[in-house]
Amino acid sequence: MLTRSKQTRGTLIPLYALGAIFFIPLAIGVLLVSNSANRNDHANQVSRDVGSMYAQGLDFSNTANQDIALKVAEGLGMDIRGGKGVLILSKLRVVHNTDCAAVGAGRCGNEGYAVITQRYVIGNRALRASSFGTPEHIDPGTGNVRDWMNDVTARAEDFPANLKAGESTYAAECYLASQERGGVYSRAMF
Repeated sequence: MLTRSKQTRGTLIPLYALGAIFFIPLAIGVLLVSNSANRNDHANQVSRDVGSMYAQGLDFSNTANQDIALKVAEGLGMDIRGGKGVLILSKLRVVHNTDCAAVGAGRCGNEGYAVITQRYVIGNRALRASSFGTPEHIDPGTGNVRDWMNDVTARAEDFPANLKAGESTYAAECYLASQERGGVYSRAMF
């Protein structure tokens, strides 16, 4: 049997301590990155699922339908009801001259621009605003943006104006607050 001398045992302890100096921060970093990636996956899943429901015509002005969206998030372990997240649903379209002709009277200040025509915010709206902008005049009962053909605040930021007349795009944005960083943001478009 091999016996270790006192000198050999005395050098092992500093070597293990030196290894721990590098291993412990590495392990903590791996756990934090893994947790952040997991939250990012959950935010992606919620924005895709809720965005799909919205694009298929689910009316989110109805409180029962908003509860469905919250249950989707809760099923993935997210606490949006408790103020730690927000879901922002937007319906976007481009204002064409056919839209303006339907209104008549030549009023159409947003012709050629992509605009937000409908907006629902579920959860803590103070956490994050939409990446598309925030229209000022939204009907609280229906979620419809009032006078989206002329209201400059309804213009969608960073959205290409390449939709055909009458076409709409549905967007779902999900933001989850995080303790270790600012939070996790995800967006899905249909």
